[in-house]
Amino acid sequence: MVVSAILMSIGLTACMQGFSVAEIAARAPASDNIPELALKRVNQSFKTTFMMGDWYYQGATAVKGGIDAYIQIPGKLDMDPEYQRNYLRQSVCPKADNEQLWQELGGLSLSVHLYTYNKRFSVYATCENPLA
Repeated sequence: MVVSAILMSIGLTACMQGFSVAEIAARAPASDNIPELALKRVNQSFKTTFMMGDWYYQGATAVKGGIDAYIQIPGKLDMDPEYQRNYLRQSVCPKADNEQLWQELGGLSLSVHLYTYNKRFSVYATCENPLA
C-alpha cells in the first residue's frame, strides 16, 4: 500500500512537471513580444537610408528584448572591429531627431549589424536611445 502511494505520487509529480513543460512550450517566444509597428519603423528608417550604393539593407529581426537590423556590405571594412562599432553608433544608428522611431522602440534595444556573406559573422553595435 505504501509502495503504491509512493509510486502514485511520483507519477503525479512527473505528470505535473510534464504540464509545466508543455505550458512553457506553448507560451509565445520572446520575439513575439516585439511590437510589429516597431519592426516596421526600423525597416522604413533603414530602407530609405540604404536605397542607393553598395550597402544593402537586408531587414530587421525581432530578438529577445530588441531588434537586430542587418546591412550587407560588399567587402570587409579595413578597420579594427571596435572602430567599426563606433562608426555604426555614430553614422549608421538612427539619429535623435528620428523621435517617432525611438518612441516606438521604447525600452527595446536596437542593434545594427554589418556583414559580408553570413549574418552570423557580423560586426554589430547597439544604438543608444536618446529618449531613454
